[in-house]
Amino acid sequence: MTTMPLLFSALRRCPVLDTEGQLVGHLKDLILLPLGVLPPVTKLAVLTSEKEELILPWEAVARIEREPAAIHLGQAGKALQPVPLRPEEMELAQSLLDHKVVDTKRRKVVRVNDLEFQEVEGWLQLVAVEAGLRGLLRHLGSEAMAEQIASLFKTHLKRETIAWEVVEPVETELTKTKRRATYAKLAKLHPADIADIIEELSPSERAGVLASLDEETAAETLTETDPEVQASMVQMMGSEQAADILERMEPDEAADILSDLPTAKAQELLDTMEEEEAQDVVELLTHEEDTAGGLMTTEAFALTPDLTVLDAIGQIRSIEGTEAETIYYIYVTDDLDRLLGVLSLRELILADPSQRLGEIMERQTISVQPETGLREVAETFTKYNLMAVPVVDEGGELRGIVTVDDVLNLLLPMIWKQRAAKKYI
Repeated sequence: MTTMPLLFSALRRCPVLDTEGQLVGHLKDLILLPLGVLPPVTKLAVLTSEKEELILPWEAVARIEREPAAIHLGQAGKALQPVPLRPEEMELAQSLLDHKVVDTKRRKVVRVNDLEFQEVEGWLQLVAVEAGLRGLLRHLGSEAMAEQIASLFKTHLKRETIAWEVVEPVETELTKTKRRATYAKLAKLHPADIADIIEELSPSERAGVLASLDEETAAETLTETDPEVQASMVQMMGSEQAADILERMEPDEAADILSDLPTAKAQELLDTMEEEEAQDVVELLTHEEDTAGGLMTTEAFALTPDLTVLDAIGQIRSIEGTEAETIYYIYVTDDLDRLLGVLSLRELILADPSQRLGEIMERQTISVQPETGLREVAETFTKYNLMAVPVVDEGGELRGIVTVDDVLNLLLPMIWKQRAAKKYI
């Protein structure tokens, strides 16, 4: 039979009595096996009058008395046999109470003020964690007083509970196996949501979350975080891990991160990266951040004019997914990588498969140079209604492309800051 939920605050420090009613000690902590949707309490930690910690199996518990709170054991004190903790078990007060967790449903970080259990056939199962003001006041021993004050204003303090199944611990001393299992919940979120959560955590917590993600997800998440957070996380990583993640990012995004690092650290990571990826990033680092050269990615997809439409489509289908993210247009270049023309994907798909790219491409291309400033680049996008614009040098060589999201990512924070400043002038 399932009874009403129990709160950890009601049980903590309650007396633990043997079969003869003798005091064994007071409850110090509950120990959980963190598996399943409703994980069970497997042990209890009792602090004896001699200030010694006694770990007992939950099977030793006969019943839980609620008013007043007390735990009754099914054995005499002298017959109690302490048991060791297993590595995969979690001490709740130590691992969860007053610690941060991620509410993966609402995509936010909260602090745990209390824990909620349900009693099922003599066993306790962790049902939810409690955050919010009421849980905090109860934790501080001020709940009753706060309720009295609230009643004067004809209101009441609401409980903010979060089901355990959507909770992701971020500060627990779990084994690597357990950590991978719990972070699996985060990995299912969109990288932008993971980034929002990470930004609310401490540097060490951020590193733990990022280390649990696969390299592709980690790269996408890092891209979505604020620049100052990016730099701090990269510095917390080992060189091999950081280099692997940077290689998965677009060169311009990797360059932005490296430019915010100390020179020695940036050079260390460049030396660790694959040579080809590192060269692309080094080229971008030579340009100012607010220029086309600083904004561009070198992963511009270009084909030769002699290719047929059918062959061009085949090459597009064969490229890797990360490279395909920047394909808005097909750029046509000669053997010296000089830009000859451009055509949209729509034009390519609708064209006769036997036609050659040189026959259907638009020869009057809109482009910018590496030193072109951010404002002029933005105006180019607006004037010609483009999704991407090629960057060419003085010799006409295609050096990269700037995508519209790159411009927006840089412009929008500037606009917000300007509006915020005007608000207080």
